[in-house]
Amino acid sequence: MKQFVFFLCWILIAQNLWAQDRTTEFQSKISKGWNTWNYYSMLSYVELPSGLSININLRPSVQGTPYDPDYFFDNIQVDKEGKIRPVAHTFDGSYTHVNVDDWKGNKLSIKSAVVDDNIYILVEPIKTSTPYFCEIETGFLWNKRGHLSYLQDQIEAKTEQTTKEIRSTKSDQKIARPYKAPYYSISSDSDFAIYTGSVLSLAKIKNIISNTENNYLSSSKSYGDLAEGYLATQSVLGWNTLYDADKDRVISPVSRGWNEAWQGFVLFEWDTYFAALLQGLGNKEYAYSNALTMSNAVNRYGAIAFTQQPRGQLADNSQPPVGSMVCWLLYEKYQEKWFLEEVYDGLLSWNKWWVKNRNNKGYLTWGASWKGARVQDAAWESGLDNSPMYEDVAIETVGENSLLNIADVGLNSMYVMDCQYLSKIAEVLGKTDDLKSLKEREKQFTKQVQSLWDEEKGIYQNKYLSDDTFCNRLTPTSFYPMIANIPSKKQAKRLLEEHYYNEEEFYGEYIIPSCARNDKSYDNKYWRGAIWGPMNFLVYLGLRNYDQEASKDMADKSYQLFMDAWMNHKYVFENIHSEKGVQDPKDQLDCDPYYHWGALMGLMKFMEEGQYKKKQL
Repeated sequence: MKQFVFFLCWILIAQNLWAQDRTTEFQSKISKGWNTWNYYSMLSYVELPSGLSININLRPSVQGTPYDPDYFFDNIQVDKEGKIRPVAHTFDGSYTHVNVDDWKGNKLSIKSAVVDDNIYILVEPIKTSTPYFCEIETGFLWNKRGHLSYLQDQIEAKTEQTTKEIRSTKSDQKIARPYKAPYYSISSDSDFAIYTGSVLSLAKIKNIISNTENNYLSSSKSYGDLAEGYLATQSVLGWNTLYDADKDRVISPVSRGWNEAWQGFVLFEWDTYFAALLQGLGNKEYAYSNALTMSNAVNRYGAIAFTQQPRGQLADNSQPPVGSMVCWLLYEKYQEKWFLEEVYDGLLSWNKWWVKNRNNKGYLTWGASWKGARVQDAAWESGLDNSPMYEDVAIETVGENSLLNIADVGLNSMYVMDCQYLSKIAEVLGKTDDLKSLKEREKQFTKQVQSLWDEEKGIYQNKYLSDDTFCNRLTPTSFYPMIANIPSKKQAKRLLEEHYYNEEEFYGEYIIPSCARNDKSYDNKYWRGAIWGPMNFLVYLGLRNYDQEASKDMADKSYQLFMDAWMNHKYVFENIHSEKGVQDPKDQLDCDPYYHWGALMGLMKFMEEGQYKKKQL
């Protein structure tokens, strides 16, 4: 008997190691080629696997003011002041375009194209108020091994595998600068190109860039009226997709500017799953990479971690259980069983973790995986950081955890949804015992969600567990039961007629505010009223199950906001003011201007018109 148990354990360990090897091999395989892999600057072009980098930095050629932080401009990121404007970026980096709209009174356009393992970067000054140099810095990132030499007409980059020549169509000014590797100083008084490969004229490189740009634009035509939305989605995901050198994988942090403060990158759980879903619109490999990255990030308690950071740092908390839904939608599109096999164990562990670690008096509640936590620690797990729902809530110790003393409609509904999608995955994989258990948990928590129905008011409400009374702080999570088909037709009718279409609560020109408009804390600051892509998207999934007119309206209004922000400002907002919309970027009170899940505001329209299920291989 002992030998049998030992043999069984050995088989399970071997299977797990094989799965890890398969995931690692896949992620390593797609971590290649030229792209804007380096989080530090949007004008840092890096080739993988070598790590060879070409950075474009800007420096005035006239005397400046001491201590001016923008005098030497190298950390080039999208900003709220409109200094940097992203224009285009394919999912895979084969074409990029960014404008510097206002630096020292200067404007310039920088485009790049990747063709046959070579990169071509075109710099076009548009307006010059202050003469400046474009300084082309070279190097090898992440301690990758290589050798760089400054030769008469080129910079030579050698690795054990390849030799590349980095060239300029314009003469180097040979100005002494404190770079630690070969570089060029190029005058900005006219167009020029930096490129690798054989000698080419500027005219030839412009032609290469133009052809690549045309291919980029043509790739969107199959989406018809949604073509510009497809390009916007590509751009925000492309610019925010980076390389994790520690684990040799492609990742998509929420926004480039966040990464330095988090020691290189930060991946939030539901943000990154949604990034995978968005990438599924046009790039299977990067979608898989992000979904695998999250599904394998199981922390020491068995949950998929709230955050991931370099060197394998995983948070003890989690975030909303959207992973099974995202992975199933990717499977529906691409029909690759191996992908489900890779994500399944992590998703199942996570599903069990919720019941074991976030169960308070039979309901799931947000919490923290330690004793003595604050209410805010638990609220962060919800992803709705400052939502009014948690303003008057207590926290208590339950076992080894600290749990909010409130039955949460949103969490319990998303958990039922998780059981449903994970059941679909289990069925495809033939996991019959797991399927039975998942169905039991689905039934158990469906009953708990229904117990949160307030018959008097015709809506699902959070309930204080201390005295069994309703919370009466309404947010769109009250509509989440529709995601899992929990409400009856009668209940859904009341939800829509009495609350969703109620302009004092949720409806209006811009939808849907993240708390009711008549809530005492409604002020459009973050989750206290601003519109959020993930919340709109989850409500949309529920509306789709009950009312096609309502789901279409949600998709249309969300897409319009998404497009208005993109066409007018080249921004993809983290959240949107629910009274003023996107006419003025300054109206967005606490908002990153280029945050990838903002593209969920557009994705609903693609799904509504059947564009997401089409295979884009």
